[in-house]
Amino acid sequence: MTILVTGATGNVGRQVVERLVKRGADVRALVRDPSKASFPAGVSVAQGDFLDVDSLRKAMSGVST
Repeated sequence: MTILVTGATGNVGRQVVERLVKRGADVRALVRDPSKASFPAGVSVAQGDFLDVDSLRKAMSGVST
């Protein structure tokens, strides 16, 4: 099961990503700027914007929740 986290580079989003990884979840992080993405190993990064439908669709491909 892959979980998509939006706002993953923000204060709350970063903590959500870290806690999900600690629980063994497969995590995909939606970020606008991948250069700001510093996540634990195993987190896949999808570049896009929550308000951009096409990038959101692409990020959600294969996501369970």
